[in-house]
Amino acid sequence: MKNDKILVLFDFCETITNFQTLENFLPIVAHKNPYFNQDINSTRRLKYQKLNIAYPKYEALIDCPIELIHEISKEFVFEKIIKNLNRNIMDKLFWHQDLGHEIAIVSGGLSIYIEDFAKIYEIDNVIAVDLEVSSGKLTGNIDGIHTMQERKLYKLSQMFDLKRYDLQKSYAYSDCVSDIPILSLVGNANVVECGKDLEWAKILGYEIIKKR
Repeated sequence: MKNDKILVLFDFCETITNFQTLENFLPIVAHKNPYFNQDINSTRRLKYQKLNIAYPKYEALIDCPIELIHEISKEFVFEKIIKNLNRNIMDKLFWHQDLGHEIAIVSGGLSIYIEDFAKIYEIDNVIAVDLEVSSGKLTGNIDGIHTMQERKLYKLSQMFDLKRYDLQKSYAYSDCVSDIPILSLVGNANVVECGKDLEWAKILGYEIIKKR
């Protein structure tokens, strides 16, 4: 099988965007989710404790109707994400699109809003945290792999036949040391400067890109 295709991997938070999206998204959902308030949460926690069941990871999302979460996600994309993009990285993304490279967002954020963003910019591939749905409502749990650190690589390999790509000529963009597994997969690793210690990136010889 010929492996001449170029794969380009973009982290999302503090790479494409200039902020941590999940930390901003959850309080918005908590405010709008009719099943999230102090009394409901306390009663629910006691119930889970008595049943000796692990409590869902994202309390703000529990029982949120799927139609409502889609509305919140779209609003979040237009009101928050698009207004806070890293222009240098977006320019790189457009450049790769013009060259016909295969682009994927690989993120520890939630796929529900990243997919809405990706549709706007015609990005076909999103590898992110999927949410479990039951009877038309979110459970607050993750569905499948939690795409952080090396688990991004695991889900990437599930979605792509990496043998089809020339990985030595492929690219990755991230701001975070936890993304070394993704950055080390390709021959062109780029690290976004966002106020964090980047000595690790310099030691590994990665290209440093300034935010704009």
